[in-house]
Amino acid sequence: MSSKMPETPEKSWLAEKLNVKKLQFYHGVVTREDVQNNLRDCQIGDFCLRSALMKTETVLRIFLCVKIGEQEIVHYLLDFKDEKFVVKQEIEKEGKGKIVLDSPVFKDYDDMIQYYRHHRLACGIRLRASIPRPKYQLNPAKIFYDKEAGKLGEGNFCFVYRGKLRRSNGREEEIAVKVSKATDHNVDSASIMATRNELFAEAKLLTAIRHPHIIKLYGTCCDSPPFLVVMEFCTGGSVENLVKNMGKDMEEYEKQTILIDACRGIRYLHEKKCVHRDLAARNCLISADGLIKVADFGLSRALLENQTAFKEALKEAPLAWLAPECIQKESEFSTKSDVWAFGVLCYEVYFDGRKPFEDEKDTGIVIRNIRKANMPTIGVQSITPKMDEMLNGIWTKKPEDRIDIQQCLEFLVEALVPGNLATIKRMQLNKLAGVLRKKMANTDTDREETEMPCLLNKSSSVDTRVKLLRKKSSTTAKRRAKLEKKKSTTAVEAFLKSDE
Repeated sequence: MSSKMPETPEKSWLAEKLNVKKLQFYHGVVTREDVQNNLRDCQIGDFCLRSALMKTETVLRIFLCVKIGEQEIVHYLLDFKDEKFVVKQEIEKEGKGKIVLDSPVFKDYDDMIQYYRHHRLACGIRLRASIPRPKYQLNPAKIFYDKEAGKLGEGNFCFVYRGKLRRSNGREEEIAVKVSKATDHNVDSASIMATRNELFAEAKLLTAIRHPHIIKLYGTCCDSPPFLVVMEFCTGGSVENLVKNMGKDMEEYEKQTILIDACRGIRYLHEKKCVHRDLAARNCLISADGLIKVADFGLSRALLENQTAFKEALKEAPLAWLAPECIQKESEFSTKSDVWAFGVLCYEVYFDGRKPFEDEKDTGIVIRNIRKANMPTIGVQSITPKMDEMLNGIWTKKPEDRIDIQQCLEFLVEALVPGNLATIKRMQLNKLAGVLRKKMANTDTDREETEMPCLLNKSSSVDTRVKLLRKKSSTTAKRRAKLEKKKSTTAVEAFLKSDE
């Protein structure tokens, strides 16, 4: 890339001159909840530094965060003056209520740490170990992008650029960088933090997700504004653009392969109890190896342990993709509303990017049709009736009558028309710059393992350990079978290379 990440003047955001960004235990501009999560498995006395925007100020203030109980963390403000600082500590004084005490003056962070390893803080705790920032928090000096030539688009809260991430071994990877808006010093701190929180909501969800058909999160940068989210770059663009530009020349095998890929990604999300809420062709991207990746998790929500749905009013609703239960004052979202949207995605792929009721100008008519589940069919666009059979199971008025995403995958695999190595080679997505698909559609319908314990606790019951070991043995057997399948892919690669 031709230009490095824009630097925000150090004196503007972090007036302190002690190079806090260089410290491994500086966690950046994070919330109290973030610190709670970062120190969750730590011991009493473990600590980190964070910064925050004060409501009436335009500079970041630094806090010492110390774990003092199982669920309790104190946040002490570091008050700087002339490149030195004191720790502001609030205590209860009998007869005087709460008062703030100043620590001795410290010349640097190490000075403070050494002092409080031998002396108690106001909370009665000595400092123990410094806790490094999470691995997904990246060094902004390793991220490069061009604000002029590299712009890919923008959303409500961020700009998106094409860039590069330099790894510790010197290797560079292509990335997509989301850069927060509202970081000007004339903007109030509440707006800046709101922008940060919206941008990081998607990243927070993706930190727990890894799947070949879901966009990959590399990490975030939150040292100071502007805030960054760094993601996998999909050189093929969106499925929406693909089907609009090349859909007419696309064979049905390719259309079904695209849908199988997307379906597998959504199935994994649902197994992780996550509702996407914005599934559409525009949010399915094409990687360099021609795989479809579900992306844009800005509206996504993780369900609670015993939760199957949640209600929420939508300000800007993408009407064409909404299920009947979502078109009301308080919309209800669940994995079944995602399934409805998946049906609309199928329609988009088969009708060259068009959506249901696209020519209908009367919104009221569209709403009435959706509420009645009076939806169009694929019909002669498919050579197999199985596609419409699947849509009949998807587009039902009541979510409880709707098939789930696993059943969608089973329908798609059963409906898959014959294909071979030549079919792959003829795929329209292989005409996209930088894209080469070598894999045929994955027809394995077995549910995937979403969680596998790394080790067994000694306290686990014998029955539990036996079950887990059996599960591990079964998983190992499946992996062996997949390795055998993988050997056959060399024939695909050889075929593709032979005509390059």
